[in-house]
Amino acid sequence: MSILRKFAQNIDLVRESRAPVDTDGARTQSGFHEKKLAGLHEMLAGSAFSVADLPAYLDAIRNAGGIGIDDRELLLEKVLVLMAKLKDTHFSKKLQEAAITLLYKDLPHPVSGYLRLPPTTAPGPAPPAVPYAFRTANGSYYNPLYPTMGMAGTPYARSVPSRHCLPKDSLPDPDLIFDTLLKREGGFTPHPGGMSALFFAFADLVIHSIFKTNPRDWTTNDASSYLDLSVLYGHNDRDVAAVRRNDGTGRLWPDVFADYRLTHMPPASCALLVLLSRNHNFVAQKILDINENGKYKKPSELDEKARQVQDDEIFHRTRLVNCGYFMHIILGGECTRHGVRFRLLIRIRSFADYVGAILGLVRDCSDWRLDPMMTMRGVGHDFIPVGEGNVVSTEFNLLYRWHATLSAEDTKWTEDVFKRMFDGKELKDININDFKTQAHKHLILNIDQVREWTFDGLERGADGQFSDDDLARIIQNSTEYRAGAFKARGIPEVMRIIEVMGIKQARTWGTCSLNEFRKFIGLKPYDSFKEWNPDPKIYDAAQALYRDIENLELHVGLQAEQTKEPTEGAGLCPGYTISRAILADAVCLVRGDRFFTSEYTPNNLTSWGYQDCQYDKEDGSFGGLLTKLLLRTLPQHYARGSAYAHFPFMVPSFLQNHWSTKQPELVGKYTWTRPRKQPNIVPVGSYEATKRAFTESTFISAANSRLIVITKSSSDKGTVRRTMTVRKRPVSQSPVAYSNLLKGREHINSVLSSSPKNLVAYFAKKTKDLINAKKFTSVDGKTHYVDIVQDVINLLPVHWISQQVAGLPLKSTSNPEGVWYEHDLYNRFVQIANYTYLNFHPEHDWALREASTTHGEQMIDYIVFHIENKNKNWVTNTFSLDARNHIGIEYTGSDILKKVVSGMKGEESITSREIAAQLFASVVPTAAIYSAALAQVVNFFLDEKNAEARQKVLALSASEEPGSSTELLAYVREALRLNPALPGFYRTASREVVLGSQNLQSFEVVYSSLVAANRDPDVFGAHADVPLYNRQGIEPILGFENTGLISEKFIAATVGPVLGAILSLKGIQRAKSNSGIFNGFQETWQSFPSNQYINVRGAVSPFPDSLIVEYQA
Repeated sequence: MSILRKFAQNIDLVRESRAPVDTDGARTQSGFHEKKLAGLHEMLAGSAFSVADLPAYLDAIRNAGGIGIDDRELLLEKVLVLMAKLKDTHFSKKLQEAAITLLYKDLPHPVSGYLRLPPTTAPGPAPPAVPYAFRTANGSYYNPLYPTMGMAGTPYARSVPSRHCLPKDSLPDPDLIFDTLLKREGGFTPHPGGMSALFFAFADLVIHSIFKTNPRDWTTNDASSYLDLSVLYGHNDRDVAAVRRNDGTGRLWPDVFADYRLTHMPPASCALLVLLSRNHNFVAQKILDINENGKYKKPSELDEKARQVQDDEIFHRTRLVNCGYFMHIILGGECTRHGVRFRLLIRIRSFADYVGAILGLVRDCSDWRLDPMMTMRGVGHDFIPVGEGNVVSTEFNLLYRWHATLSAEDTKWTEDVFKRMFDGKELKDININDFKTQAHKHLILNIDQVREWTFDGLERGADGQFSDDDLARIIQNSTEYRAGAFKARGIPEVMRIIEVMGIKQARTWGTCSLNEFRKFIGLKPYDSFKEWNPDPKIYDAAQALYRDIENLELHVGLQAEQTKEPTEGAGLCPGYTISRAILADAVCLVRGDRFFTSEYTPNNLTSWGYQDCQYDKEDGSFGGLLTKLLLRTLPQHYARGSAYAHFPFMVPSFLQNHWSTKQPELVGKYTWTRPRKQPNIVPVGSYEATKRAFTESTFISAANSRLIVITKSSSDKGTVRRTMTVRKRPVSQSPVAYSNLLKGREHINSVLSSSPKNLVAYFAKKTKDLINAKKFTSVDGKTHYVDIVQDVINLLPVHWISQQVAGLPLKSTSNPEGVWYEHDLYNRFVQIANYTYLNFHPEHDWALREASTTHGEQMIDYIVFHIENKNKNWVTNTFSLDARNHIGIEYTGSDILKKVVSGMKGEESITSREIAAQLFASVVPTAAIYSAALAQVVNFFLDEKNAEARQKVLALSASEEPGSSTELLAYVREALRLNPALPGFYRTASREVVLGSQNLQSFEVVYSSLVAANRDPDVFGAHADVPLYNRQGIEPILGFENTGLISEKFIAATVGPVLGAILSLKGIQRAKSNSGIFNGFQETWQSFPSNQYINVRGAVSPFPDSLIVEYQA
């Protein structure tokens, strides 16, 4: 396979080298044949179709339009596996469209019957006419043409009218049914697919969001029929008002949720709901901070009416985003992958947490998932509808009674609750009247006191929040608890009264029989009790109770039906009928909700909000969004790479054992032990403390260890040819790897700045060349425009590193046969810089590490080629089996690489790959930071208030007088003091130490704010926000390590020519409106201000990526 992979890589390189330099705005593609080969390999590794599948397909052909499909042939699973194996092929897409259409049409739209007549008039006043779509509190107006469809407080639908004549008096006693068919027998049976109790805790949120039977009128559903997170926000205006602050920020009160029912269930459900409550507040604050449309103001600046209008908008947009999280945890959505490593391409794939677990995708490491949101047209070009609305039915209310899955630990928890509620009364003696009396006494909570609600004995702090320690303990316990198996005789005794009430409730609804329901969804009805469940103890008891298989009630039949075994396409392992029906319901819940389909847009969620609730295939969780929620809301309790964070719906010990035999190479990528609480983060903002944290060896940076991680993969490969006596030794596994990397960087830094005149000449010319190449002109030809950041400043290090240092195959007008486009290569530099120096968000760590390692390996390969061929002429061999065939490298004759290599000749044991890794580590990670610093400086001097200083900078950049360079650097430092390129940095204390007013323990982490430190009034005076260019004895803390492109010597040599070339443009000024300013915002990070930027994809970035200037032609 490795030979084929290299062959595909070489073909791709030829293809990419022949691509045009100017893409005319089209998106670039890379690795086309490598990805196709990966897909082919995965198909062949597990055949998409086998002869053994034929009976299932033949049965469907014979019986789909007749007696119904025999689900024991596992047709559904085989079709899912077929689609998963065929992946992105046209046939797979068409098959998925057919499957989604079939599942959606399993249920009628609109519904064909109700338990009673639904309201036909509009539910009160129409929602206010605002320029965004939002969810109403009670679920009304989801279908504007039928505004009461699926609204809270309306009757349940009846999907299947029962025509089986069986008097209710002839049905067996519910207690007898429980004792013979449902009651847990022989102790606890663990779930065969290794699912954790946390999966079913989350399932409780899903179920209770759409089902809330009115206790006085069992025909009425007090919840809406949509996945609107009503368990968090409430089912009516009163509930929603109780959880909201209404203070102009759109936030909720701390750790609140609106559904009291969950407080009396095992605590993991409430803990997850609290995290979603916190996520709402995080998103609301971010939407307010970003202020995408420029209309929000500080609440204190608004009158009461305007403040409420602003609060409503932020709240509604945030609810859409948070519901997007909820939906994507359930189902997932569309995401495009770019530039992944081959071995991950064929093994690590995306799955949505909930449905992925149902289908067994995480267990089987499959990326395929059902996408019910996809736009489709039928054979006749008719549009397959979306957003029509939904009404949940009694049949599906019964289908989601999953009490058999209660874990042993949660069973004990529930038993303790019942003992307290019923004063120790025997579980079998509790009757319906007992339950109603105690439920009204103990379970119903006052929504007006929602800020005081608690669960599982937890206490709220002074700030109204629950302890992170408690929430993490509950969720991690639930991750470790093994769920119970679906099975007949599997429901704990403690749930007897709940099951008895369910059976009686179903009878009052006049619910259909099991066979009637199976016929309705296109399954073959059972001919006998033995066919329904082949266990003699079960089918004999059922036959004695019901006599005729046609009499078997839906609720009982679903609970005691034979269950599936874990197999491809099956992870939940419920009864066969449940397995078929839940996918249809999931598709209808999402596809029928216009806020998940036609209104699920960046316009309604904001650009940042829309992308924030999409899942990332490269996050190490196969796309699971719950990982992001855990790492965001409980960052001290979930370590990066922990299986507890990445796969919380699977018991970690089960998954580790399963992968050890099925996917052993994945096991080592994760930590499988229970996460320990991370050290506290101590924020500091004084100049003195920040300077000490940055300069003293007591405080350890993670940057160098991350560079070791990036270079490890490439170094492990060894080299084919070497220029010196070598040992085949991976850099990162050597005892002196750390010191070797640093030592090499010191030598390389000296080489990079050894010829300042060459640097001045190159950067001056390249800046002018890029401006001329990237400019565009007004209609009258009098004004030129150029994106000075995106097309000039960001590309300067791209060209210099590619052409002068590393020989990377940059595609440009001077090198049209290059492989990597300028902006693509810059984005790679950004990912590497983010991982190395700005890895602040643990939810992004995995994706950044994997991307950085992949990019590092590729770049180091090119550098190795140059080292080993620096004195040779080479000819590309298209079909060589080297790791890269080095197409498109532009030879410039630069002697930087020769100086680097010659300076290391005395080290006899060093390999060419180690030299390449050291060179990479010296220059590439600092490239994006260098650009960011230049962008901040240019942006600063473009302000009209700094016009006088701009002219001084321009004069100094052109001056050759002694001291002019030093004076120019003073201006640059002052600009960066007021607008730092980095917001701050983290350091870990290696021992107990006093830092400012803080007493730090060993391994405590410090966050030092450069924004605050560089405006410390004790150092810079009362007017610290005013620029002063001739400060004596005080230098700002820039946060730059003295390495690579951000070393003091390199900046001193290059910043002058760059500023001179830009600021000398005739009449230079900002372009009008937003085009001429950074698209950024200020947020609070670790108690200090931090400037962040929104890139063209709507994502937050620490680096500005666009600023258009205009100048006279």
